[in-house]
Amino acid sequence: YMNQDGDWQDDPAIAMSVSDTALADSGYAGLARPASYSGRILFDDVSVDPVASAPPTDSPPIDVPPIQPPPVTTPPTGSLPEDNSPRAGNVPPPVTTPPPVSQPSSLPAVPQHLNHIRIAQFAYYGTQIGAIEQKLLKNDVDLVIANTNLVDTINGVSPNTPQFIYTNASNIYRELLTDWLNYADANGLDREAAFYHATQATPFTGDSASSWPVRWFWNVVLGSDGNWADKTSYSHDATQPLTLGGAGQSLMLGNTEQFREINFDFSQGAGNGWTGVLEYASAVDANGNATAWKTLNTVSDGTSGFAKSGRVTFDPSADWVPNQLGDGTRLYYVRIRTVTDGDAPVSRTILGRDFVNANGRGAGTIPAFDKSADKNGDGYLNDAEYAMRHTGMDARFVYETRAFYPAYGQNRFATNVANPAFQQWAADFSYRFLQANPGAAGLFVDNSLSKIAFDPKTIVESLTNYADNYAQVLAAINTKIAPKWVLANVAGGGTAVDALAKRGISYLEEFAIRPLAASYSQFEDVAENLDRRLSLSNGKSYAILDSLATNGSMTDARVQIATLAYYYLLADPTQTMLMFNGGNAPNTPWSQHWSAAAQYDVGQPKGDWSVFAKGTDPANSTMTYKIYERQYDNALVLYKPLSYYRGKAGTTGDSTATTQILNGKYRPLLPDGQLGAPITRITLRNGEGAILVKV
Repeated sequence: YMNQDGDWQDDPAIAMSVSDTALADSGYAGLARPASYSGRILFDDVSVDPVASAPPTDSPPIDVPPIQPPPVTTPPTGSLPEDNSPRAGNVPPPVTTPPPVSQPSSLPAVPQHLNHIRIAQFAYYGTQIGAIEQKLLKNDVDLVIANTNLVDTINGVSPNTPQFIYTNASNIYRELLTDWLNYADANGLDREAAFYHATQATPFTGDSASSWPVRWFWNVVLGSDGNWADKTSYSHDATQPLTLGGAGQSLMLGNTEQFREINFDFSQGAGNGWTGVLEYASAVDANGNATAWKTLNTVSDGTSGFAKSGRVTFDPSADWVPNQLGDGTRLYYVRIRTVTDGDAPVSRTILGRDFVNANGRGAGTIPAFDKSADKNGDGYLNDAEYAMRHTGMDARFVYETRAFYPAYGQNRFATNVANPAFQQWAADFSYRFLQANPGAAGLFVDNSLSKIAFDPKTIVESLTNYADNYAQVLAAINTKIAPKWVLANVAGGGTAVDALAKRGISYLEEFAIRPLAASYSQFEDVAENLDRRLSLSNGKSYAILDSLATNGSMTDARVQIATLAYYYLLADPTQTMLMFNGGNAPNTPWSQHWSAAAQYDVGQPKGDWSVFAKGTDPANSTMTYKIYERQYDNALVLYKPLSYYRGKAGTTGDSTATTQILNGKYRPLLPDGQLGAPITRITLRNGEGAILVKV
């Protein structure tokens, strides 16, 4: 435990104590940093309590989600009726009690190529399985996290190497989102059951490759039945003109949910007798194909019949139903059916409602829905209802209040992991996904840090027991897909990941090993986390430790040996695997994610790691360095993290070097797998390791 002087001691100690007499009742308290700094920062085991009722010293610590710059929120004015605080729509109440804990019956079988170490690799989209990759697959690599299009290729090279394909459960988007919506409709479930919803106008920031601006239509096609041309990108890219169809053709605008407006930006309006009509699907057959279309009654038409740029608005009809156009995905479509030929309109963009006011940026505001104004309870506010809403509650539909997963952008929704319907879907989808990809041995579930950076006051649904409920989601998937299994990416999860470990769920700790950037304090944190999780798993799960070459290059000799030494200090002979710089450019050649030194047989560990030497950093007299050691059958492993004092780490420069006398003659292992000349002493800089073979 760190005390107020920044030193470590065996007994619990208060590191920081702050009193604020201005907080007489409710208010904000905690830790923060200026919004001008980007990236994630973690505060472990922090509790905030009233002075009059401080917890006893044996109370378990509270695991706090990553702190982000606090959003600027504007609460609605006036006194809101109680009806505005319950769940949006008819979302079932969340499960707030921790679910039962169960584990797999045994550790999943993973064939091992090298007796002394297990190796895992990424092979994301774009990875070339060339000569180097094939050689490593046959001789060294035990597990691959692969893109679906590479599974068959890898199986052809090494059929016994398990492969894991990418999916998500803490947030859903793209195909995951449409699958949930189709599943909910088919099973009579509330679509909103899977999501968290904002209670008030809530700013967001973030973007990702899987993000999709809310104003973009999900699918846009032009043509006629059986002959559709994809024009989705044309609808939101002003550099690609989109000409509406001729007689007998339709432009289909599809969205995941019902919508109320279409914004047309025409470079050329309709002319020379061209006319079109707006229609919606009112009936479908058993396969989801539209069997009936009705004229869409507009509230306003700013285009004057597609003659000029403008906005068309309408109230969604009660009989509007989603339909599919060939791929099985059912969307709510409005079609512009050409009635008479002429000069068809040419659009620069055709967009929906930008209800988060992002305007093309990676930031905006999730609106709140005023349930009290929704007099007919249909989850939509028409103009009359909207005029009666409370100030600051600007959502037209309930679905517009869905919370985006922090930092990943629009249409990437955080899931209500406590909801039984969502848990059931997650297991069902996972099973079907693997059925469609039979060459995969399991699922790599990203964003599994087991906590979420939401202020509970801004979310309708309860966030209580989030870690346990998320673990239950993955446990349900594990059970459903058995004997295949789940591998979770838990980067930054800290003690929240314990809930996964208790259920025997294997995990990848992305960027866990940072040999040229970790202080000795951080090294010990990584070691403690790993040891605790392995103990909780009772030998039923794997831990893959990924590395990151911060302050160095992936192909640098110092980085490679330091990475390997760091890993050997922590490694469990059965349950851990090493990944060389996997999260950093996961689709690049494996020559950037490998060191031949890993092939050298160091044997099995003969005990745990310990401190080999410690002292004052010669480059900074205020800091202390530590060198750690672990003895293997065939080698002595040493690693020297960055020196440390009171939250600050030392440098990796030559001036940090210290020399230690060895208890015999050793030959250092080199990155190419060869042994260097014999030595009896060793000089190590901060962020440097050594694997020494006794002569």
